[in-house]
Amino acid sequence: MADSPRISVVIASYNSRRTLGRCLDSLMALDHPSFEVIVVDDGSTDGSPDICESYPTIRLIRLDRGGPSRARNRGIEAARGEIVAFTDSDCVVARDWLQELEKGFLDETVAGVGGDQVSPDGESEFGKTVQEYFRAVGFVTDYINLERTLTETRHNASCNSSYRKKVLEVVGGFAKDQFPCEDVEMDLKIRRLGYRLMFNPRAVVGHFRPGDYRAFSRMMCRYGGGEWHLWRKHGFFRKLDYEPWAFLLCVLFALGLLLFEPSLLPLFLAPFLFVFFWFYGKKGSAAASVRFTVLFCITLIFWNWGFFTGFRYRPGT
Repeated sequence: MADSPRISVVIASYNSRRTLGRCLDSLMALDHPSFEVIVVDDGSTDGSPDICESYPTIRLIRLDRGGPSRARNRGIEAARGEIVAFTDSDCVVARDWLQELEKGFLDETVAGVGGDQVSPDGESEFGKTVQEYFRAVGFVTDYINLERTLTETRHNASCNSSYRKKVLEVVGGFAKDQFPCEDVEMDLKIRRLGYRLMFNPRAVVGHFRPGDYRAFSRMMCRYGGGEWHLWRKHGFFRKLDYEPWAFLLCVLFALGLLLFEPSLLPLFLAPFLFVFFWFYGKKGSAAASVRFTVLFCITLIFWNWGFFTGFRYRPGT
């Protein structure tokens, strides 16, 4: 690794012993002439920081528990590169990851570049299903980008992103009072300054997904809670912000039917049948469509529950 690197790779890690080693192995195999790796441990209790001792070129920073935004910001402060790249401790990067990210920095108007997410080797069958589901519904959110060529985007997920360090310093990095969706908020601030963000589908990371329905439900609840705090601060700035209110109207309408015209309630099965056949049209498999429809129902329930109960918790941790 270079003494004066062009790119600093920052990983915020918390209790990631199960996946951190694979992540670091992939970073050590990167085909790039000028980069450094900084792991910021966010108060882990599972011994995962000890894994870094096997990688003498990696810089390890230990912090008390303070949340991923604070950890990433500490990594930004320590970064020596003019570009700061981020991935997560449960990700495995492709060998040409940094090279492909660099290709997106076309000119000084481009502040950040992100890339695609796939299922890594060793992923569980449930995790693969979740990844396919995310890609199938990617048009609804900014989490999965479906573009197949280098293109401008509104947001890149923090697990596969890179930014000019000077721009990160101007916007103050990741908001410490926002998690999850802290990456969405930072990208919003960057774009409001007039900068562009690019997406390169050839910059690939493998991302391990939740391993069962319970973990997936909890993740959706967290995402919904993060969106609540994002909406509270910035209002309706993306199409996803309208979904919970539409969902609430549908629930109230269903309750009204239950009270005054219960015989019409079966009509509410129609949207779920539409979802099933929409997935079937994309996948051509009834079994996959059933699995995706179940995940869609879980998303609908737990994401919205998280959104409307988001006021109960302090974001950032």
